[in-house]
Parts: sequence; structure tokens; C-alpha cells
Amino acid sequence: MAGSPVIRVLQITDLHIMAQPGQTLLGVDTEASFRDVLHEAMSREKQVRLVLLTGDLAQDPVASAYHRLRDWLEQTGWEFCCLPGNHDDPQQMVTCLATPTIQYCQPVRVGRWQIISLNSTVHGSPGGFLATDQMDHLRACLTAYPDHHAVIALHHHPVKTGSAWLDTMVLDNRDEFLALIPTFPQVRLILTGHVHQAMDAVWEGVRLLATPSTCFQFKPGSERFALDGLAPGYRWLELHDDGGFSTGIVRLDQVPQGLDEMAGGY
Repeated sequence: MAGSPVIRVLQITDLHIMAQPGQTLLGVDTEASFRDVLHEAMSREKQVRLVLLTGDLAQDPVASAYHRLRDWLEQTGWEFCCLPGNHDDPQQMVTCLATPTIQYCQPVRVGRWQIISLNSTVHGSPGGFLATDQMDHLRACLTAYPDHHAVIALHHHPVKTGSAWLDTMVLDNRDEFLALIPTFPQVRLILTGHVHQAMDAVWEGVRLLATPSTCFQFKPGSERFALDGLAPGYRWLELHDDGGFSTGIVRLDQVPQGLDEMAGGY
């Protein structure tokens, strides 16, 4: 409908916040880098309806890390939906991040859209898998609202990136997941974290997007672990009533201070 409001959504991902303030990972103060990305978003973004945090919120999945994250999020006045990554502790997230403005893996319906967040984590594994309860939940959400355009968010990528080392940590039951998508034609978009880079692919007419980390980035197309010299950032999306959407990446002006670009892993 002409004049219908556009729904502004942000994706922020792979924060890797440490147990204590000031701790570094690959030379980066990950919490400070996240704060810089969050402040950049707050200075730029208006009328944000929802922010999706798509996993690896913590590198050390302890209460102190999640409590500090909660405090930063609450300062924005925005609404958040969080889902876990392979470095997270889902139960700690539920316990420590529960506030009126921060949800854990809850479907959100706004306008003509439904945004569905899933838990693709496997305890003790860097790879992903959507367990039966998650597949059932996805199917139930899509069945209940066939007239809502759908965004599906999860941490692990269901299509290969072209980086051999990263693609050992792909969604293990990606064939089952991807086979479900065409049976629900309202699905417009799949959002993932995990890969620490921007990615834009199409599968059966559905866009699959990944987003830069708020700390360090992985070099695309690499056989082995390799860092990229790009700055952290976030993704914005504008969702339209007719099912169309636009999107883009906003990055900081510089790479985080101290980044060890020669690191061989973490």
C-alpha cells in the first residue's frame, strides 16, 4: 500500500565479548570495538524497529560478559532479539539478557513481516545443527502466518562461503533446512552470523545474507584461517509491505587498534 511505513531492522553479530573489560582477542578489545559499532549505529539510525544479534555475543560465555552487554543494549532504547552462536551459552543468555526490551529467540511480527530467530548451536562444537524442536518451531511459525513475509535468522551459514576452513563449520543439516524453504513461499530472506564477513547469495529465489563482525573480519575465499583488513560494521534492512527489502553494510572508519593480522587462529 502506498505510504505504508518501512520497517527498519539492524543486524549486529559476532561480538565475542570477553569475561572482563579490556581483555583482547587476536589483539582486539572486542567490547570496545562493539561499543564503537553500537555508537555508530545510534548516531546514524532513526526509527529502528528491531535489532537482531545473531550469535557469538560472548567469547567467554559467563554472566559478567552478558551483564555488561545487557547494560550497553539497554542504553539504546531499542528492542533486541538475540540468538546464540557456538561460543555462547544459551542458558546464560536467557538468564542474563532477559529484560522487557531484549528477547531470546522469540518470533517478532511487525507490519506484514515475521522475523524468526533459531538456535543452531551444538554444545561443544563450532559447527551448527537445527535440532528437531527448532525445525518444528520454524515450520509452525511459517504455517501460522502464511500472509506475513518471513525473515529467518540463525548463526550458522546454510550455504558454503568458499572458505574451506569456515565451511567445515557450516550448518550440518543444511539440506533439510534448505529443502523446507521452498515449501513456504513467503520466506524472503535468511540472515546469518558466524562468517565474520559480508556475504550475499541467492538460493531458490531467497536472499542469504551474512554480516561483518563487530570486532575482526575473516578473509573471504581463504583455504586456512586468515584475517581481513576490513573494519567492523553492521547491516541495516528496510522491509516493505510488498515483500521487497533493501539492505546495506555500515563500517567504522578504521580497523580496531591492535589487530594481529598474522594470527593463525583463536
